[in-house]
Amino acid sequence: MQRPASQGAAGAATAPVLADEPALWKAARRGGEAARARLIEAYLPFVRMLAAKMFAGRIDHDLEFNEYLQFGTIGLIEAVDRFDPGMGNQFKTFAGHRINGAILDGIGQMSEKRTQVNTRRRLQLERGESLRDALDARTGDLFQQLADVAVGLALGYVLDDPVVYYHEDATVADQHYTRVEMTQLRSKMQALVGNLPEKERMVIKYHYLNQVPFAVIAQTMGLTKGRVSQIHNKALALLRRAANAVSACDMVW
Repeated sequence: MQRPASQGAAGAATAPVLADEPALWKAARRGGEAARARLIEAYLPFVRMLAAKMFAGRIDHDLEFNEYLQFGTIGLIEAVDRFDPGMGNQFKTFAGHRINGAILDGIGQMSEKRTQVNTRRRLQLERGESLRDALDARTGDLFQQLADVAVGLALGYVLDDPVVYYHEDATVADQHYTRVEMTQLRSKMQALVGNLPEKERMVIKYHYLNQVPFAVIAQTMGLTKGRVSQIHNKALALLRRAANAVSACDMVW
């Protein structure tokens, strides 16, 4: 992914994130859902970078990084839906203002509501409800359902780690061996996620990597919240099977 103009070479900010990005914008403006989804997915790391920069310079330490990330992702989705490539502007410039604005707006709203459960807790509760619904359905092999629950818990631990990236290829300085192991494991899991079918991949990326709740994912993908929950559970089952098939994966599911 290219760096924004403030952090990289002058030409880096104008280079497209995707080789076929101009064609994707044309398709998205014609109502192409697949093109829209690809554009959003491609710019999720850009949101993380901007959210991390704002989090690093924060004055109010009451909010978590995950909340900055969630607000920024919602701003990205709105930017993709409103961007007009025919105006001649670069999308990163257009989206950057809206992502930062969405984070600032979210901070202002959340600072008045700290009595509610924080973002991490809300997402964990939502995942638990989704997994419990799958078990309550009592379809298929019970052992496999329990294994999928274990994958969900592990995936949350591995991908939903509160590590702040100050730019896209940075990691928090830590000399402990456990941090190295976790970084390697996270990379393996992200590779498995990248091989999921489109809808399953998008739900996992939105929810685990960018902290977006199921209700917002449902609105973004034009689905019901219940359908997003089903896709989430299917994704966990696929990840479990993929992880078992990869001998290099060190985890026991």
